This record gives sequence, C-alpha cells and structure tokens, in this order.
Amino acid sequence: MGNAIRWLKELIIKIDPSMPEREAKESLTSAIDGFIRDRFILAGKLIAEQAAKKIVNDDVVLTYAKSTIVLKSLVEAKSQGKNFRVIVVDSKPLFEGKEMAKDLVKAGLTVSYYPITGAAQAVQAATKVLLGAHAMLSNGVLQSRVGTSMIAMHARARSIPVLVCCESIKFSELVALESITKNEISPADELLGSLGEQSASAAADQLKVLKDTPNLQMLNIMYDFAHPSYIYLIVTEHGSLPPSSVPAVLRSSGTT
Repeated sequence: MGNAIRWLKELIIKIDPSMPEREAKESLTSAIDGFIRDRFILAGKLIAEQAAKKIVNDDVVLTYAKSTIVLKSLVEAKSQGKNFRVIVVDSKPLFEGKEMAKDLVKAGLTVSYYPITGAAQAVQAATKVLLGAHAMLSNGVLQSRVGTSMIAMHARARSIPVLVCCESIKFSELVALESITKNEISPADELLGSLGEQSASAAADQLKVLKDTPNLQMLNIMYDFAHPSYIYLIVTEHGSLPPSSVPAVLRSSGTT
C-alpha cells in the first residue's frame, strides 16, 4: 500500500496546476485504472502462469492459509492438465485455509487439509511449498500470515523448495530484523476462534475472564517474518528471482 500511495503522490505532483479540475480528475482515474491493471491484474496473471510451470506431474504442493495468487497458480496448473495434489495447512484464528481448500476442490483438485499442529507431518509428504506474501522486504525477508515461517523452516529442514508468489508492488524498502516492530496486531477476541455451541454471551464471558486474568497478555500477531535462507525463489511478473534480488527490483521499478 505504501508503494501505491507514493506512486499516486508523485502522479499528483506532476499535474500541471493550470489543468482544469475535471480534466485532472479524469487523468488521475485513468492512470489509477492502468496502475491496477498493470501492477495487480496482469502481474497476477503472469505470476500464476510462471508458478504453474514449476508444478509437474505427481507433485504434492503444500500451501498455507489462503493466497489468491497461489490459488490462481494451482488452478492454472490444473487447467494445463497436470496431475498433482495439494496440501493445505491452516491455523487459528482466521482459518483462511478452509476457504482455500474449498476453492481448490471446486476447481477439481485433490486436496488434503491439515491444522498447523500437523505441519511437520504435512511437509514430510510435500515435494514443493507454494506461499503467498503480504510483502517482500529489502533484506529478503518474507512477511506473510503468522505460521508461514514455521512451514518454511520445516521445508528447508527437508530440502523442499519454498516458492513465494509475489507481485513486485509488494516489494518494500523496509528491513525487518525481528518480528514485532513492523508487525500488526489483530483483536484479541479472535484468538478464541470457533467456540462450537457456545453462545455469544458465553464467548464474551470467557474473553472477559481471560482479559481480567492478572499477568496474562493476549497477543494476536498477524504476520510472520521468514528468513531469506528459507526461500528458494520468488515468482514475480519480472521472472523468478532469489530473495537477494529484492533491492534490484525496487531500484528498477523506482519504488525506493
């Protein structure tokens, strides 16, 4: 989002002050539409096509939570007639992987679904790991849904390649040396997840008890920061790159 905002600010600055307001607005909206088309829609299509090429017959592709670009890549590989299956690993509190698994099944793929507590077992059966990204930082660190780092670490321990699908607009000049400072915090009540047959009032009472417990801090961190040594390749609209190439892409795209 920061990259998009900077691009828009630069675009506004370049507008001739003498240009009529209506014409300036039309010029801006047209440029924004082109930006969305080129940097998101077409970039996503290119990435899906490239990632699909890396999937071969009899592969077992593991993914975590839900990523739209990963979903498109797997569906694209299926449309090419490749015979492979998918393992979806999921976790609380959002359980995004449930929707991912449903969408993959609708597309005709064979899917296995694991909770993150079974991550080691799931990775053991995989031949490739395909992950989405919230951002790729300039020191090659992957920022993605919390739990991603565990999946990548298990894969590296078994020499299973980890491929990250990421549009270059998500490349950031920021650097992460730890996982707290640049993270985001979600509401603590999400940690309770599904409470089965409990009523809303019972869930609220349970949350209040936890919040009122002395010396207990409920921390619902949104993202993980996976070390670049865990990542084999980043699949972008510019091609497949190692994590060390993030600064070069930032320079060439003018986002630094």
